[in-house]
Amino acid sequence: MTDTVKIKVNFADGSRRVLKSPGTFAKINRNRKARFVMDNFQVYEGYSDGEVDGAGDFRVFGTIHGIALPFRRLLGWCYVNAKK
Repeated sequence: MTDTVKIKVNFADGSRRVLKSPGTFAKINRNRKARFVMDNFQVYEGYSDGEVDGAGDFRVFGTIHGIALPFRRLLGWCYVNAKK
């Protein structure tokens, strides 16, 4: 049996989420904005297609410029819910 660790995060905007594991990253919906929490607790927000390139990086779009982040440092991710 494998134990699953749930990581709960409080973001600066007051929202709270349980992060999805990096293992679920390939199933991300490219049309939904997400937050990506890295192992140094930096948070990036944007869209991703769930692909990791040959260098081990994944792309985040929807920022001023798209950026590449190292997948091995991804702690977890979650979708950004629309404001009510």
